[in-house]
Amino acid sequence: MRARVLLPLVLVTAAFAVASMLGWWAVPVAAAVYGGMTHSHRGGPLVAGVAAMLAWGVLLAVDAWLGPLSRVASLVGGVLQVRPIAVYVVTLAFPGLLAVSAALVARAATRGVAARWREG
Repeated sequence: MRARVLLPLVLVTAAFAVASMLGWWAVPVAAAVYGGMTHSHRGGPLVAGVAAMLAWGVLLAVDAWLGPLSRVASLVGGVLQVRPIAVYVVTLAFPGLLAVSAALVARAATRGVAARWREG
């Protein structure tokens, strides 16, 4: 049971990390592809959202290792008048919400196309 959940999560997280290196717009594209591929699975959009958040978390950790990420978070938090932790939360919530919404839209579209094709 664990392998059925963890293996796709690890693979999709790796795919999102690679896609994110192209730009933020690659997250909904990758999520839409995954959502279309898993249109018959109930948890596909949730896996896409968690994987996107994990991927960006890894990239954020790498950036923190290589540069002054805490200083950037403090500066951005000061501009937005929020604490630096809020900057991290928003940074991780953004890809998760993008991925879930794109996967849901793609899943619904794929289900509709599959139903019409079966009626055919």
